[in-house]
Amino acid sequence: MEITYDSIKPLILEERLDGSTMHLKFKVEEEIFETKRSVRMDSTDSTNKIKSMVKLNMISRMRSSLLRIIRTAVGGGIAGNTASMVGNEVVRQQTSGANFSVADKQRAVVEAFTAISFQLYFDEEDKQWKIARRLSDFEKRIKSKPITNAYDKKTLARLLIEMAKADGQIAQEEKEFFTEFLDEDTGTFAELMREASLSRVELEEVSREAKENVFMITVAVALADKDFDEKEEAKLNEVSDMMGIDQRQKDDLIRIAQNYTIESAIQLSGQMSRDEIYVFADKIGMPREEAERAKVRLEKRLD
Repeated sequence: MEITYDSIKPLILEERLDGSTMHLKFKVEEEIFETKRSVRMDSTDSTNKIKSMVKLNMISRMRSSLLRIIRTAVGGGIAGNTASMVGNEVVRQQTSGANFSVADKQRAVVEAFTAISFQLYFDEEDKQWKIARRLSDFEKRIKSKPITNAYDKKTLARLLIEMAKADGQIAQEEKEFFTEFLDEDTGTFAELMREASLSRVELEEVSREAKENVFMITVAVALADKDFDEKEEAKLNEVSDMMGIDQRQKDDLIRIAQNYTIESAIQLSGQMSRDEIYVFADKIGMPREEAERAKVRLEKRLD
């Protein structure tokens, strides 16, 4: 199915242009998908339909998907702030960007939706978009135990920044990822960068209900760049020890995060050969046999 602005318009909860960036929220089967896209001017024939081809690298798309799940885990943004909406009333606040045409803006909306569409499918019988699969174990855990305590949320934000710093540098793409969900309640990216490393006492004070999910989300973010190295592994071992997470719990949470990561990669690529799965598994420190089993489990959920 070709994705056009008119076909996805009923799914749009928010459409807000800020400068040259379109901020969007789509609602599919009661689940909200947040994303954004740069608006650009197009001099091509305006009679052409807006095309749905979007070229995003896998790491960007994995982080986008993971960001949505993190927002779900903390009830909106990292500090739990959600937009107030009634039903499917669309927020269309045009703060700037008056030089862009309607077609330019609609193209950005279509591109933003296409970037998340790997998680969805169009039901030809019901003539509506639906979520493509049943939840993974990673998503089930997050939904069953959302992180609601303000201290837990802020600690998660600090921990994610610390993990990003573990290899000595933070790429621009990582900065943009963090900026997406940080706010005045957690502190800005710059403020968190200046924070001292979390102490044993601070990590021990994370609530019992949130500890496992805080650690599991941290692992998933570390794996999202497909370059899980010894420094990151050492940092996770240190964090699990200070949080009081025993070896069995730690191994189980890492396995769940690895399964989620490789499932996301398989879905984003459309298909992966056994050899490609093995290569990916090696990069995230996952046993090859377990990675192959993750592919089989995903296929069963999609049936």
